[in-house]
Amino acid sequence: MGSRLLPFVSIAFLSCLIACSAQRTPEPDRPTRATVAPPASSPLAKVEVGMTPREVGNLLGPPTDENQYIAGKAFIPLYFGRDRWRRAYFYRGLGRVVFAGGGGFSMNAHVERVEYDPNEPGRAR
Repeated sequence: MGSRLLPFVSIAFLSCLIACSAQRTPEPDRPTRATVAPPASSPLAKVEVGMTPREVGNLLGPPTDENQYIAGKAFIPLYFGRDRWRRAYFYRGLGRVVFAGGGGFSMNAHVERVEYDPNEPGRAR
């Protein structure tokens, strides 16, 4: 009985050992830069990647419109990292500020990117 069980136990042990040995790099606290840099004369130039919605609202005022949607990472089972949902603030004549939200039920959104567009109509698409 013991000799027949040995291969299964050894395979299970090796599988656990391999799964536990995987080294992953931690996610950075803040992204390093915005994807589209607005000109220095634009109010969007004051917005930095990593800011919270409250900080952006204090700088630019309330958005003309906003849109919230689920990102693809939300559908990964047992994924509790960042970027599960996104929220976009639309500012007429300025552009968009896109926030990425955390995992689970957290509301720790931060600026993911700033999109400068002087032709922005100011409404969600």
